[in-house]
Amino acid sequence: MPYLPKSKYKLSQTSGREFMYAQSQKEYTGPYIILSDGNLFAGNNANKIKASDIIIPLQKSKKDNTYIVMEEDKIGKSVDYFNLLNKNIFKQQDDYEPIMSTKPSPTKEDYIKGYFYRYIVKRRNSDNHYYEVNKKTHESIKNEEGKYDDYLHISKKIKWSLSDNSGKNNNLEIRKIVRTTNFKRLKSFFKDLEEYHLSNEILNPKITPENINAPKMKLPLNSRKTVVEAQQGAIDIIKEKSRKRYNKSSGNGNSSTSSSGGGGGGY
Repeated sequence: MPYLPKSKYKLSQTSGREFMYAQSQKEYTGPYIILSDGNLFAGNNANKIKASDIIIPLQKSKKDNTYIVMEEDKIGKSVDYFNLLNKNIFKQQDDYEPIMSTKPSPTKEDYIKGYFYRYIVKRRNSDNHYYEVNKKTHESIKNEEGKYDDYLHISKKIKWSLSDNSGKNNNLEIRKIVRTTNFKRLKSFFKDLEEYHLSNEILNPKITPENINAPKMKLPLNSRKTVVEAQQGAIDIIKEKSRKRYNKSSGNGNSSTSSSGGGGGGY
């Protein structure tokens, strides 16, 4: 059966002499589900109920040790309700937009900050279905806007470190989420805890008279053009700020303009 939110049902327990199966007419003992409209189903998993799980109040026994069961038309209404419930939920699911898995990348501003946020969506009824999405999708699911199946999915924001010690920092962040939420297998989703890492040595090297116009250091290998451009953009911004501070402190004034004019591949 499709996913039912917890607000649509509650669980209870019977020790016997209360209910029977509507179809088989056998007495039922154990946990049962009470839907929001009062219908009852045997079991404790609202997402796996079947028409054969419908239970009804147990009637007084007759002298031949059998039971007086609910009228056939009432049993039929319960089964009809089950079928209608499925039909309505399936129709509602058809109206949802599919969740598109994306791979957002950090910007040059993110590299300057040293981190950016990643957004992970998980199916509520599975420990193995994770998707990385963009911020807009995350906010829609988090705020239950109804664009996506908010009952079936939950979304979590993760602060992802980009600078030195990123592997350690990201591992701690994931462990905290695993410990406090039901994203229990989140760590297996991230194969590389240093993904997008850029060391401080490359991002923000110390400026000296000897290296002020030195060639740019080689960036770590990355197949995504947007990541390379973001890293290079962050390096250029930080380098330019550092150069201006250096020139100001050394009394060179505006020498940064003349020194960088014909630098070609240098900073």
